[in-house]
Amino acid sequence: MLSVYQNILILGFCLAVVSGSGIYITLFSQPDEMERLERAEKVARMKQAELSALMAEATESEELARNVINRWRARYKVVPKELGSEEVIRNLNDQTTSGFKRFDVTFQDHIEEADFNTYVFDINGRAFFNPFYRLIWDLENSRQFYRVSRLKLNHIDLITTDPETSRGKLDIMVDFSFRLETYYAGIDGLSATDVFDLGVELAGDALPALLPDLTLLPDGILPSRRAAENPFRPLILGEIPPNTDGLLDIERANLISIADSKAIFEEEGRFISVGVGDDIYLGQITALDPRLGTVLALLNKGGIMDEVELILDTGERFRQAIGPVNLTPAKTN
Repeated sequence: MLSVYQNILILGFCLAVVSGSGIYITLFSQPDEMERLERAEKVARMKQAELSALMAEATESEELARNVINRWRARYKVVPKELGSEEVIRNLNDQTTSGFKRFDVTFQDHIEEADFNTYVFDINGRAFFNPFYRLIWDLENSRQFYRVSRLKLNHIDLITTDPETSRGKLDIMVDFSFRLETYYAGIDGLSATDVFDLGVELAGDALPALLPDLTLLPDGILPSRRAAENPFRPLILGEIPPNTDGLLDIERANLISIADSKAIFEEEGRFISVGVGDDIYLGQITALDPRLGTVLALLNKGGIMDEVELILDTGERFRQAIGPVNLTPAKTN
């Protein structure tokens, strides 16, 4: 019996120890451990989120750096190591030989800085708009590093004498002034030619395959070389422009025939044939009708649109023939 009681006591003691340990772990030790693990999980998640944000920022920074490097390597302007002010003035004079009534260049300053040197010129004059636009386009978009600022324009109307007709002719010109800055003696890597020189050193014979030709640019990079319109040209002209191209003047010519989708005119002893869409003086042919003998043209008379209709003089008998057909019954005896 004694051994039975001893076993019960031993088992009871073991049960008490196990139960006490479980209660202690469940009520005291385990909540602290759970709280510690939750805090550790929260910290891990925060670090993971921070790492993801840093990786996204690193990817964005790499893309930004790649774009900046590509733009730097693809720079367009050439900054010469040496440049004289007379070279700049000679270049300007070469571009203003026609279309300019006056072109004055005044040297203002020579600035020496740590990264580059600059010549500063004040320029003013008088010219037709289109040649002046081409000059500004060349200064802004050529390889030479020029900068145009303080641009001012004012249009003027000049009455000149046409030597062919001895009549007054209206010339629309612009008075202009602007400041021009030219850069040279730039630091290493500033000029587009520095990329070419570096490529020659690194690539050797493989240069054509690694570096693009500095003279080639993709279409659409630069603005149009011709102005879309002249903002100083009036919408309605005081005088109709002369027929400098010698085109057919249908208001003075005689319409003599319409055949094979062509209208034939006689003007000052010469015969001229035109069809729909062909250019004539001040406009175009818009329609032909051989059956009715009519020619329609749309003319732009100095900003005023006018539709002109010419009728072929074919005689009454021909006009009767193209009218409705009426059959007359035959007479019977």
